[in-house]
Amino acid sequence: MENIMPQSRIKWGILGTSYISEVMAKAIQESQISQLVAVGSRARATAQQFADKFSIPKFYDDYQSLLHDEEIEVIYIGLPNHLHKEWMIRAALAGKHILCEKPLVVSISDAHEVISVIEQSQVSCMEALMYRCHPLTKKLEELIQSKVLGEIKLYNATYTANIAEIANPVAGGSIHNLGCYPISLVRLLAKAEPIELCAMGRMNPNNQTDNQASVLLKFENNSMAVVSTADDIEMFWQFDIYGTRGSLKVITNPWLPDHENKILIHLNDENPREINVTAEKSLYTYQIDTVSTHVKNRMIAESSGISLLDSLGNTIVLEKWLQQIKALERQATKEPLIV
Repeated sequence: MENIMPQSRIKWGILGTSYISEVMAKAIQESQISQLVAVGSRARATAQQFADKFSIPKFYDDYQSLLHDEEIEVIYIGLPNHLHKEWMIRAALAGKHILCEKPLVVSISDAHEVISVIEQSQVSCMEALMYRCHPLTKKLEELIQSKVLGEIKLYNATYTANIAEIANPVAGGSIHNLGCYPISLVRLLAKAEPIELCAMGRMNPNNQTDNQASVLLKFENNSMAVVSTADDIEMFWQFDIYGTRGSLKVITNPWLPDHENKILIHLNDENPREINVTAEKSLYTYQIDTVSTHVKNRMIAESSGISLLDSLGNTIVLEKWLQQIKALERQATKEPLIV
């Protein structure tokens, strides 16, 4: 891609200085159509240290001051889950476009409130499920839509990572921090919302977050999905799709794709064939470019990104999943299901 003059690039600011903010800072700086101009933190020393590390021109020692910076067009919100709603609303009211770290919010009511403000403010807002902008995901969509597997009957997805000790315990848990990925991929490929949900899980007695959770989803066409996640098991991923003509397995991590990615397709009565998907850019840069393109062209995140309606659908499934687990936990303390 040819070099673009800095003044024509979309200008970004980052809220928060966590590890994921560092990842996003690198991605913005790798983008040919974006420019990182400011970072905001709750402490001056932290903000300055982050700015020095990434050679960012401006830094602020409070989040609101960054939102007042007229040069900034897009805000990346890398704050803990329970702060997403407040700062998306503040950013929208300041006229800033938004990329917010997943999960977008932690409740259905929060999602409706955020969407209302975003729509009234006429800014673009996208949830940072970065894998959705990657060529591997585009290839999976293409394969399912081509009916190469026939009619899809079952999605089987598992995503675990040992992050419970380092994750923020407020509004955290395996469902919000990890389960959001496979749920969003299943919904994307199914092109539908589940009509039934059955869940089980294991809660952390110390902070009442979910350490492990599984859910069975059913769709109107009678296809189903089994999704499992855990935040106190070492990293593991699995994503398989079963149809009337064969099956598909994603060999590489579908939610953390890299430059070289592999899909295995096994059609009935045929030898398995391998599909390789090569990515020219790094994972998070695809996401940054998607948002910057939307802003440059005055688009709302739809076909090449994640719409707010899509994020609402994900929020609904995640909340119902968690609510059912908590209800079963309360019931189990009163009366064991198995004696």
